[in-house]
Amino acid sequence: MTIWRDNDQGYFALLRRRPTVILSGLIAIGCARQPSTENSESPPARDTTVAPSAASPDLRTTRWQLVALGDKAVAVADTQRAPHIILQAGSNQVTGSGGCNRMFGVYELNGDALRFSGIGSTKMACPSGTDIETTFLPALLEVAKWRVVGRQLELSDSAGMVLARFDATAPK
Repeated sequence: MTIWRDNDQGYFALLRRRPTVILSGLIAIGCARQPSTENSESPPARDTTVAPSAASPDLRTTRWQLVALGDKAVAVADTQRAPHIILQAGSNQVTGSGGCNRMFGVYELNGDALRFSGIGSTKMACPSGTDIETTFLPALLEVAKWRVVGRQLELSDSAGMVLARFDATAPK
């Protein structure tokens, strides 16, 4: 950090001004306007559903618990975190759990097209759940399409093969 001296007040003058500088910064951040999407060139992606009903959950903000990877059912032990994802609405971030570790990444949604990138996770030692996680997290990188049928989310690759199925669950 460079400290500029002025009129022999030096470092102590900077310390006296610090609360004013910090307060000014906080006020500027608080007053910052979020960019408007009203006049953006591309409309925001809409959630498309198959077999829509009043009970169909939104793709975004719903906690989607993994129930199958490919054609194999996922069983969760009592001592294990349930593998799940949540697509955050405002930030295009995906968060959740792989079954052992917390996971995070970014998603891009355009109609029924869905892509995940930057998938990462914490690296905790867990007694169970890592076998699901080592298959689940890489599968997210292969996702190309999505659809909601009733209260179930299906993620498939570009050939239409279902990679993962999730049930909508209550937030925890």
